[in-house]
Amino acid sequence: MKMKLIIVLGFFTFFAFTQCKSEKKENSQQSTEHEEITQAFGNSDKVVYMLPSPDEMFSEIFIEDLELKPEYVNPVTNATNYVDIKSQSINLGVYISDFAYLSAVNDNTTDELEYLKVIRELMDKVNLYGIVDENMLDRINNNLMVKDSLDKISQELYYKMSNTLESSDRNNILVLVSTGAIVEALYLAINNIDFDQSGEIIQNIFDQKFVFDNYYEFASQYKDDIYVKTVLKELTAIKDMFDHLDFSETDIEVTKESDNDFLVIQGGKEIIVTEEAYIGFRENITNVRTLLVSISKSIN
Repeated sequence: MKMKLIIVLGFFTFFAFTQCKSEKKENSQQSTEHEEITQAFGNSDKVVYMLPSPDEMFSEIFIEDLELKPEYVNPVTNATNYVDIKSQSINLGVYISDFAYLSAVNDNTTDELEYLKVIRELMDKVNLYGIVDENMLDRINNNLMVKDSLDKISQELYYKMSNTLESSDRNNILVLVSTGAIVEALYLAINNIDFDQSGEIIQNIFDQKFVFDNYYEFASQYKDDIYVKTVLKELTAIKDMFDHLDFSETDIEVTKESDNDFLVIQGGKEIIVTEEAYIGFRENITNVRTLLVSISKSIN
């Protein structure tokens, strides 16, 4: 499966990562590919890299119906362990991914409501009041058995929270929340499937490297922040794991979706997935996730 990266043209109000610097090209082939992409955009277009919401990541990974494993989510009883702003922010992201995952299971509405309650409580603790309001609660209660509606609500919740943090210049907290969300999503995905079950789904999990790389660049801008500095160590461990994967090279193709302003870039590096890489990925992401959901003193 080829790498797929969606690029938005123009301004985008939700949480996004802008390319802040141009990189030197290592060879003439990369320069040619960059020129082709630039011509496809046009000089007046602004390139924005988005971190998808957890439910969007799950939709991209789980391309077929699978029996999901809710026993892997972070128990709601752990929420009382998070007593400082850093662990509360990180695990807010964790629980948002858990809520998106449980919504995909869609067979135990009690669990979903319990996780939503914890999300609301943690949002209040990190001064994100009013995002999960009564209107959203009513919509969730009315759509507990409608998966598509829950997906839409989950996206709205994540992007509204992200936009609020970004617009209030709290990007350090945004990094913490997003770190919890992306690590938990990768953890749940890789633990949901064995290597011999579906090569395409596992390929989709590994293809999240391209999403993660853009997120890592965004997070690195705040490396001097006292909170971000510690989680960046864990993010670097994941990045190193991704960077040591084997790749094959394919031609880059740029197409524009006819019904919106999205350009889709396909091609470039294609990850070669082996059982050894799968096992190593699962072990490493599990170790990082275990550290993030531990009680506060363990991640300081």
